[in-house]
Amino acid sequence: MLAPLWQSLCALVFCPPKASRRWSPGGLLPVVVVALLVDIAGGYWLAGGGVFNPDALPGWGWVGLLLFVAGAAIDRRGRLAWQAATLFFGIGVWLNLLFLLAWSGAMHWLKPSLLYRFGWVMFAILPVWQALALVHAVVRSRGGWTRKVVAVAVVLAVCLFAERYYFADAGQFWLPEPDEENAATQPAPKLADESVLYTEADRLDDALAAVVPGKPGVVEHFALIVGGDAGQGVFVREATSIRDRFDARFGTRGHSILLANHDSATGELPIATQTSIAAALDTLGERMNRDEDVLLLYLTSHGSRDHEFALANPPLELPGITPAWLAEALAEAKIRWRIVIVSACYSGGFVPALAGPDTLVMTAAAADRTSFGCADENDFTYFGKALYDALGRESDWRAIWTQTRYAVARREAAEHFEPSNPQFSFGAAIAARLAGDGEQGAKQRPSP
Repeated sequence: MLAPLWQSLCALVFCPPKASRRWSPGGLLPVVVVALLVDIAGGYWLAGGGVFNPDALPGWGWVGLLLFVAGAAIDRRGRLAWQAATLFFGIGVWLNLLFLLAWSGAMHWLKPSLLYRFGWVMFAILPVWQALALVHAVVRSRGGWTRKVVAVAVVLAVCLFAERYYFADAGQFWLPEPDEENAATQPAPKLADESVLYTEADRLDDALAAVVPGKPGVVEHFALIVGGDAGQGVFVREATSIRDRFDARFGTRGHSILLANHDSATGELPIATQTSIAAALDTLGERMNRDEDVLLLYLTSHGSRDHEFALANPPLELPGITPAWLAEALAEAKIRWRIVIVSACYSGGFVPALAGPDTLVMTAAAADRTSFGCADENDFTYFGKALYDALGRESDWRAIWTQTRYAVARREAAEHFEPSNPQFSFGAAIAARLAGDGEQGAKQRPSP
């Protein structure tokens, strides 16, 4: 068993192979067993325990089997088949051990954002390394490199990468332990109760009817606050706190609507959907003096890489909010002066669609960055807390933005997170309006 593993180690570092080496079932089978045990033990350590998944066994090592069949078809004597399969599993043993060692060190020395990138780099490099080492060892023992051999190495590397990428979940030897106690005691969502579901329309109507029309000649603020994802309580708590801060700082009490998705809010607040958000914007647009008043729109939830703001409230299946949809909804509501704040991962993707002379846009992250703090037990996300505090100290939006951005950057740096890079766009016309230099010369309503 030691000789094949030694040969595999030599192949891994591209040392010249021994031409006299005989490849046979007696060398392959022990190496396969060692490779399987390393995969199982390493998977247990990486997963932190769990339940063994026997369904992963049939699909394990299928690339090695494919190499064996291909080698047998090329070399009728069988030597190539035994060599290719043995080297494949043997090299895999050393690469897995190398990865486990490197990952252990990375967990201690790298900050979380770099650890994530390190994992992806290793994920990409290891199958390529394995393919090149394997082909090099086989070719050197049989002659030398040719263009066809290079092509075979490239194809093999692609196959190994694809195997890791597409079958990563199916090949997991360890699965999370089921939380049977919580699963048994977890109540059904309130929206699963028809008596609650069918009162949602009345609840939304009541919230819309409670909006008081604006007073002509006075610049007033109207607010719509949305907590989008029921999966974490942090969003409804943050949305409620921001609503209260808007009421105190900008006098939006009687001019605000709060929509939230969370079981704790179901039956008390209207749920957040595209329909309810559009209806709320339309109502606010009707009650506002459009040439004077300013909309405060605050959205907090998860966000996706393709810049969709999540709306989730089981058992309902809700479409999210895209930048194009939100821009259209604001335009249809005929709301001119807008302050739009989006607290979500990748929320910078909303800026191009919403920015303009009459609009202030602030987002928790750049279009290609995540934001932080959406754990269920939190009262705020990192961005939401920074903004909430800044709103308590400042009324000028440039100062609010500066303090928010600084607080977020400081917290992320302290926790060694990759900067989320919040974004800010301040249209010239709304800047003048908020400074009291608008077209009508309207006076700013004092905050209570």
